[in-house]
Amino acid sequence: MWFVEGAFIEASRVYGDPSKIVCIKVHGMKFIRPGNNGDILQIDSVLAHVGKTSLTIYTKIFKRVSGEQIVDGFVTFVTVDENGKSMPHGINYQKPADGEKLKLWNEVERLKHSDTQTKM
Repeated sequence: MWFVEGAFIEASRVYGDPSKIVCIKVHGMKFIRPGNNGDILQIDSVLAHVGKTSLTIYTKIFKRVSGEQIVDGFVTFVTVDENGKSMPHGINYQKPADGEKLKLWNEVERLKHSDTQTKM
């Protein structure tokens, strides 16, 4: 799934060691319109939220020629030690004060809260 791969590349860029990052959840993923066989895609990913051991990446996929967005959503990764146990990543990223990054941060918080509610 290229969606997760695009997010993984961004998480690896942010953390610096892809061997210590694992995907734990794809959430809020929306298919906006279909892609067609032969479409060339552009995948844009950005850090949206940081927890103690987690990194959540927002990813959008576009048709490169038309610029139409076809998919967007979030992928959460955790950093792990050599035994596969989650470990703090040490990334210092504060909640944004405003703008698009704050909207993404708040959407991740909303998704996390809704996940907690459905588990009860």
